[in-house]
Amino acid sequence: MTPGVVDNPDMSATNPSGKSLSNSPISRNHAVAKTKQLLLQGPLDGEDRLVQAPPTVHPEELIPELVAAHDLQIVFVAPTDSQLNRMKRRCRALNLSTREICSQYQRCPTYAGKHNDTVKEKLKSAAKQIPLGLLHKTRDLPCCPNCPFTTWNRPEFTEQVVLANPRHAYMDSVLEDRVVFTCSLRGDAYVTKIENPSRALDAYLDRNTQFTGYSDFIQNRDSGRVPSILDYEDGTIDPSTDDEEFGYAIDKDGHHLAPQAVFGLLHTEELDNEWETSFKHEKDIVNKHYPKNRPPVGGDPFDIGGVDYYRTRVVRQPGETPEEDTIYVLDVPDFTKANSVVAFDIAPTPWMWRLYYGTNFDHQPMYSDDETAEFLRSAMGVKVVQTATSRKPYEGNNVTPGRDASIAVWAIAEFGKPPIVVSTKNALGRYRSKQPALLNADAKNVIQYRRGGSVITDKSPLIILNGSPRPRNEEFQLWGALAGKSVRNPNQNQSFGETGDEIRRQFCESRIGKWATRFDCRNATVVLNTTAVPEWLRNNRLVAHASPMDILSANASGRRAVARYIRDKSGNRVTMNDIQTQVGVSENTARRARDSFIEQEWVVKHATKGRKPDEYSWVS
Repeated sequence: MTPGVVDNPDMSATNPSGKSLSNSPISRNHAVAKTKQLLLQGPLDGEDRLVQAPPTVHPEELIPELVAAHDLQIVFVAPTDSQLNRMKRRCRALNLSTREICSQYQRCPTYAGKHNDTVKEKLKSAAKQIPLGLLHKTRDLPCCPNCPFTTWNRPEFTEQVVLANPRHAYMDSVLEDRVVFTCSLRGDAYVTKIENPSRALDAYLDRNTQFTGYSDFIQNRDSGRVPSILDYEDGTIDPSTDDEEFGYAIDKDGHHLAPQAVFGLLHTEELDNEWETSFKHEKDIVNKHYPKNRPPVGGDPFDIGGVDYYRTRVVRQPGETPEEDTIYVLDVPDFTKANSVVAFDIAPTPWMWRLYYGTNFDHQPMYSDDETAEFLRSAMGVKVVQTATSRKPYEGNNVTPGRDASIAVWAIAEFGKPPIVVSTKNALGRYRSKQPALLNADAKNVIQYRRGGSVITDKSPLIILNGSPRPRNEEFQLWGALAGKSVRNPNQNQSFGETGDEIRRQFCESRIGKWATRFDCRNATVVLNTTAVPEWLRNNRLVAHASPMDILSANASGRRAVARYIRDKSGNRVTMNDIQTQVGVSENTARRARDSFIEQEWVVKHATKGRKPDEYSWVS
């Protein structure tokens, strides 16, 4: 593994997407062979790679073959049990020795709820601040004194394949002398959110500084009471020993990350959006970036404190009062212990993967965007149908169940099979309450965008992707702040700015691109009821556009004309008289079309508060 990190504040990729690595005819066999080569090259060279395989080629299905063929010792890191179980089955089919690390929290009967639900909830709440091992030593728990949690010893990992969730990477024995393969970019694994900083940090500040609690500290960080950086020379930034829990340390002074949080807050810089970050760069006179809080001369506070500038980052989201602040601490496991780290994603944002793993991944895209589209069209026979004209973020009340149901009915009639419908958790819940036929009768299966990565095994599948996932604004601002960038709320064009839009591509476009191509057979049909897709899914050689009015029965020419007229008004309001006179249809046809489109949520009615006539407009 490449030692250290050369972080790029401009967030440019080492090997930017758009430059092909193929140099060979586009074919399925070549794509699979080249992907294997890319996955293997990092371990062979002892370097860290971010592999962008072609869509429909799934690296996790190829990894067991590489392990068997090259006698690798690996740890596979994935965030869900379903992903780990699928890898376990593949490895065992090849007779590879395998060990899955189970959650040790469940070893504690109290934590697992086997004694008392009230005690269980209190223990879970306390464990968010204090390691579970320390709670067993300081609290009177019904499972003590011989709780299986405290008597469990970490095993020696001798198997070829260790299956782990992201937090297990804090165990050095899991990483040492192994290759890490991972597909996980879940912020809750290595980023800890502290919502009540006074409760979490007061004890540490009272014992170790001249401040009286968090509010005093935040308001007077620039006073003479600030600890000298020399106070950290003896390693007090991490004054404790590892606990049995992954990533935690026993600390008598409150939250287990209190030392890192306070150190980071001493060295934060304020961004334009008022968030603070301990990872902030600025340009010097020769246009090179350097960290603002690491002075070029004199003592380096991070070096003196023994804090890895790239693996430990602290962000503050200010509240109305200090008590209402939110603190985020990124505490990345030490992946330098591994021989190599190989991450893979279908449409990655490289700087986000580098930030999250604290390592300088070499980004390796298999094909350029144009080549990827050609691969899908010619090698895989994929047909893409576009039915939307906007991103359609499906959160809150933005879902259009009626229109989505109509698209499903049309797709079944057009392609002769029930579709697999993919959407957000919010949308699937609204479908169940408003359009049960979409799930219970019309769709063969439904999948959430955030679900694990099972491969669709249908031959020539029909897949409909409805709407796009939309993280909260705070998530965009958090990732920006972790990278030292200011991200504001979206403007009227729904842009978060350059950095924010890159973050959205990782959590929206990449996720949609994954589920749009989560199969490995030929002749799939993909219906995009959103425009939030990777560039290679927008290629005009691959995509056939279908406007919403085409999703009507073939004998509804009058209704189709009404739909076209209202839609072409681009959101401007029209009356029923406008429709009749401009389209040239009967009053009955216009009325039936209007009622149908309102029910399908293609058209919205604008009541005129008792003044006739009512007005109507097309919903984008």
